[in-house]
Amino acid sequence: MRRTVLAVAILLPLTACSDVDGVRIAGPAQTAAPATAPAGNPRTPSVDAVALLRADPAVGAGTKAVLQPCRSGPRTGAYPVDTAYAELTGDDRVEVMVNVFPCAAIGTNGIGSSGATGVPVHAYVGSYVYTLGGKQLLKLENAGSMLYVSGGTLLAFTVNDFSSDVVRYRWTGTEFRRV
Repeated sequence: MRRTVLAVAILLPLTACSDVDGVRIAGPAQTAAPATAPAGNPRTPSVDAVALLRADPAVGAGTKAVLQPCRSGPRTGAYPVDTAYAELTGDDRVEVMVNVFPCAAIGTNGIGSSGATGVPVHAYVGSYVYTLGGKQLLKLENAGSMLYVSGGTLLAFTVNDFSSDVVRYRWTGTEFRRV
């Protein structure tokens, strides 16, 4: 025990300062913007997606009409929204992606059922991308369209009576455009 304490007492001063002259003054500290947590991180910021959609005058009446808590089924009491957070604009900030569907569609059969909600894609009524500050960046109010992110790319999966399609979106610096 004495040898351990003696070794620590000798080595601690040697490891505390790596400069021969002691403390080195390097100048004023640089300021940095607060970092946002990347998608998938448990500390990812969150927003009230339902309040965001209800407050947005650009969101259609059809979407707003289904923004009621589900009355039965696996999501009883929850709102029929699926939210995800991802860095989509390339500015190291996290955006929120919101997909809206009717409660009655949960667990129904259909093409491209979302694993997160169990809702077939044809039942989705609206999909949106917002900044965490509430600015709308993209709106898809096509029945049967759902937004998702794959490999850092924003994609829209659309299903109709005759076919399904995947559309890729790219951020131009001011808006999302179909690629």
